[in-house]
Amino acid sequence: MTAASTRSCVAAIVLSLLLHIVALSGAWLVIPQPTPPAPPLEARLVRAPPEAAPAPPAPEPQRKPRPATPRRAAPAVPATTASTPIALPPPAAPAPLPLPVEPVATLAPPTQPASAAPQPEAPPPRSLPKKGSITYTLLLGSNLFIVGKTIQSWEIEAGTYKLGSVSETTGLADLFASQHLNSLSTGKITASGLRPETFLMSRKRRGEIEAAKADFHWDREQITLGRVPVQRIDQLPAGSQDMLSFIYQLALAPPSPGRLRLPITNGASLEIYELEVLPEENLETALGTLKSLPIRQLRRPGEESIEIWLATEYRHLPVRIRFINREGEPSGEQRMSEIHVSEE
Repeated sequence: MTAASTRSCVAAIVLSLLLHIVALSGAWLVIPQPTPPAPPLEARLVRAPPEAAPAPPAPEPQRKPRPATPRRAAPAVPATTASTPIALPPPAAPAPLPLPVEPVATLAPPTQPASAAPQPEAPPPRSLPKKGSITYTLLLGSNLFIVGKTIQSWEIEAGTYKLGSVSETTGLADLFASQHLNSLSTGKITASGLRPETFLMSRKRRGEIEAAKADFHWDREQITLGRVPVQRIDQLPAGSQDMLSFIYQLALAPPSPGRLRLPITNGASLEIYELEVLPEENLETALGTLKSLPIRQLRRPGEESIEIWLATEYRHLPVRIRFINREGEPSGEQRMSEIHVSEE
């Protein structure tokens, strides 16, 4: 295969991926415009043209009235003119809208304790837009060369969520060191936030594909994970997340400054991340200067780590992600270039 045909194939794959992301994001939905109200209805009595007026009745011949059967008089009609409006019957009153049903807890007798009534599962304290996508520019090394892009998108419906991420190299980086990384997290939205059920990750580099999968069995407190096709079963700690869902879990429930521990899986293994939440700071972004909440993973010697900035004025969505290599130096960044959201 020639170099020209290779570039054509790569361009076709990139275009296909972008079309899938656009379809999932729902960012360009056309919002219908409201229909203008109809003009008020008004009726008036006007004089008919002379040619259309009915002929006056012929005069009755003089005869004696018959008292036994007197003619019934016609109902009196009020005098009108061309400018006198006819009084139309008032329109029927619209049916009242059904009132919202009060929660069971508020309808309980005063003497009944609130805990005795069954309580529905409350929604999380914060919410994400129903659909959305964030486009990031991928930068490499301390010099921050542009090497590709990442698109993260989500969709929320009926108490469930789907989170997807597509990363790919572009330009010269794609020619010399092509890499494509896809991940997908699905699960439910609970009072505590996101509760993942399945996480998939696949990476294509140097023509080879690596894949990993994790299934969360919350009822058994177990997780099945590992590189496909080899899988194993481990214990599932409470509050566990995956590499994609944990970022948006932090957006739904932003932590206070301090430290926290969070079990996170990348599909192949599950580790405890120690995170440090720093004070709010200003961050220069493609949308200007934004207030952001920086969160960094405490680095362990010889291991990689991550740093995240959540935009406090944009529902705590992640606007920058920095990767730290095993030597403790920045190896690359994802910087937000576009945000699209929709509530439809």
